[in-house]
Amino acid sequence: MEEKKLLDISQTVKGAIQIGVKNAFTVLGTSLLWVITVWIPYLNIGTTIAFLNVLPARLAKGESFAPDEIFNAKYREGMTNFFIVLGLVNMILGVAVLLFFFPAIVMYYALMLSVIMVVIHGVKPLEALNLSYEATYGSKWAIFLTYLIIGIIIFIVNLIIGLIVAGLTALSTWLGVIFGFLLYVAFTVIIVAVMVGIFTQIYKSLVLENPAILQKVENK
Repeated sequence: MEEKKLLDISQTVKGAIQIGVKNAFTVLGTSLLWVITVWIPYLNIGTTIAFLNVLPARLAKGESFAPDEIFNAKYREGMTNFFIVLGLVNMILGVAVLLFFFPAIVMYYALMLSVIMVVIHGVKPLEALNLSYEATYGSKWAIFLTYLIIGIIIFIVNLIIGLIVAGLTALSTWLGVIFGFLLYVAFTVIIVAVMVGIFTQIYKSLVLENPAILQKVENK
């Protein structure tokens, strides 16, 4: 019996940043297409499934993902189980919120891999909840600290960018405005990509690189 792997914080932070920076244009293109078409009924189900689950799964495996692939009709085929597991997760989180805020955070991290297990591995909704809980057991603090560290890094970089833009604006107003706008656009793209990268790296570490969990997922 393989020993279950726990999340390594430094590896996850490093991996999330690397995945985000490396795939920034892919994430940008995919997210833009998702935002533009998210208001279209039925189509938005497949695009949401692809953007939030298929994209991270592909990146975790080191595979390419074309942004326009989110429109592939095959991603709408499993929407029944997608809605069931999503409903179950939201119901559990709703009950946890009633028990104060902290339990809801814990349960969010515990169940965060449920949907991707249903979408990518074809696991049944109830089994996906159990497997997600098992995969994240012992790693929830590491997940929390990973998001916290990334948040602090983003905050510091944002301050540095602000100081640079302020300095340029003092020298030349128009130069500061133009450069500042471009810099913040690029920074926003990187932030979105790194957020995708965090989930991707967590899934990669706790499922794909975790024989004890991967074996159970593949046997379902």
